[in-house]
Amino acid sequence: MRGPGATAQTRAARLAPMALLASGLVWGLCWLPLKGFAQQGLTGNLIGATAYALVALAALPVLWRERHAWRGEGILLAAIGLSFGSANIAFTHALMAGDVVRAMLLFYLLPAWGALGGKLFLNERIGARRLLAVALSLLGVVIIMGGAQVLDGAFSTADGAALAAGFCYAAGGIANRRARRIPVASRTMVTFIGCAGVATIGLLLFPAALPATGLSTWCLLILFAFLWLLGGTLLTTYGVTHIEASRAAVLQVVELLVAVVSALLLGGGSLGMKDWIGGGMIITATLLEATSANSEGNSA
Repeated sequence: MRGPGATAQTRAARLAPMALLASGLVWGLCWLPLKGFAQQGLTGNLIGATAYALVALAALPVLWRERHAWRGEGILLAAIGLSFGSANIAFTHALMAGDVVRAMLLFYLLPAWGALGGKLFLNERIGARRLLAVALSLLGVVIIMGGAQVLDGAFSTADGAALAAGFCYAAGGIANRRARRIPVASRTMVTFIGCAGVATIGLLLFPAALPATGLSTWCLLILFAFLWLLGGTLLTTYGVTHIEASRAAVLQVVELLVAVVSALLLGGGSLGMKDWIGGGMIITATLLEATSANSEGNSA
């Protein structure tokens, strides 16, 4: 006979996939409000220094309450916040300034960054499966960027931001895996503090005047911060803490699919043959990387 603890675990395991699918929907459609804010004259740094900063204020009590737990790993906590914060701000810029489908595909160069970073900093094994994932993701990006001419032309700012976002996100994941004592709530909420900090630095380096927009836009930005950003983060956190890591990573690919399909349907865009081929390689690489832990192990 199962006790209440077992019942709660069963319920959590059942709800976790639903939470991850819901978070994939939230993050996959995040480009819609961001494009809307861009049309109102807001920049990624302005959104980071306002929307993310508002959630960061709510995060401070959480970090303070758990300070005794993470105090011995304060450097890792700062690395998590800085890495994920940089990733979010860079990705916000990429979605606002560039093509949504292109930004999503370039961001999902994650298998290459994750595998190489895991080997260098965590001594994780890179077996044949992970090497294939790295090769497919790199080749996919090269095809999307123009094949043999990829080195002839410079990346756009949005392209560079999407690639940087993927790199920083992978770095945050490495710091997250190295941390042992930091509570999940602190790991989650410190991201918003990192976002606000990175965005503020960006505004200092590249000042941007406040747009002449109405009060309604700022009210929508507040709702975006607490309903969309915080809600999506909580859904993701709940999902990844109640389900196997490899299964969670596979479910999170839904974000990529939702973003690509919605951008094509609502944005009126289209994919060329090279985009389909490169995108298919990147999605395949992501799935291979997500499932490689169970088949190969993590230690050298």
